[in-house]
Amino acid sequence: MGRNPSCAKVQCRDDECRPEGIPAMNSLEGKVVLVTGAASGIGQATAATVREAGGIVAAADISTIDNLGPSDVAYALDVSNAEQTESVVAQIASHFGRIDGVATCAGVTAVGSVTQFALEDWSRALAINLTGTMLTCRAVLPHMLAAGHGSIVAVSSIYGMSGGPGNTPYNVSKGGILQLVRSMAADYGPAGIRVNAVSPGYIETPMTHMLAHAGAVREAFIAMHLLRRPGKPMEVGQVIRFLLSDDSSFVTGANIPVDGGFSAAQVIQA
Repeated sequence: MGRNPSCAKVQCRDDECRPEGIPAMNSLEGKVVLVTGAASGIGQATAATVREAGGIVAAADISTIDNLGPSDVAYALDVSNAEQTESVVAQIASHFGRIDGVATCAGVTAVGSVTQFALEDWSRALAINLTGTMLTCRAVLPHMLAAGHGSIVAVSSIYGMSGGPGNTPYNVSKGGILQLVRSMAADYGPAGIRVNAVSPGYIETPMTHMLAHAGAVREAFIAMHLLRRPGKPMEVGQVIRFLLSDDSSFVTGANIPVDGGFSAAQVIQA
């Protein structure tokens, strides 16, 4: 967005120089947003971007959550637990009186091919990544339907888009999220509710460190991204913020790769 000519010789942010009546880009002013997985990584960064955009964060995680804003509230939540998810969402709706947006960032990793991974790892990845996303949305949707609006953003992965060796449980759970997003977009779009996904590439988070992408393996994976570097959690959070905001009011059923060109590189190489 261009700056107001009257501000040409002063240092100011775009929102300070914006003519009266024009809203800030990606504004979430006064909106209540539930962010799951808010204790670390992409979830923590998303909570921060929502807060910076004027939103109020209902931060949920199974772990302790730090760095809350003055209006934010933290909730202990295991997204794979249906009863707990329903209860926490009911508490949020009661406390704030509304739920305008949801970012489902809670997730775990699981490695191994079909003949290698432990069945418990398969079950856990599906329970948290896929079923947890569904349970969160199922608990929130009645409140959005009653309000006649809402925006849901689910975190998938580049591996959910194209797969990859050695991470079958994770890949399947993230691929399922993309189909869940498309299905919900079709079901609830007529009611004014938007549902989208983001698919991050290699992002520097505690989860990616657990994947043991270290040394030569890590560098080779990063080299598959056209930008030749890992992403930052905030770079994903900023795209989620856009999808939560009214600036994306005609976007639904979409998946936005936030992957430094990883998915484009696969097409080029093919």
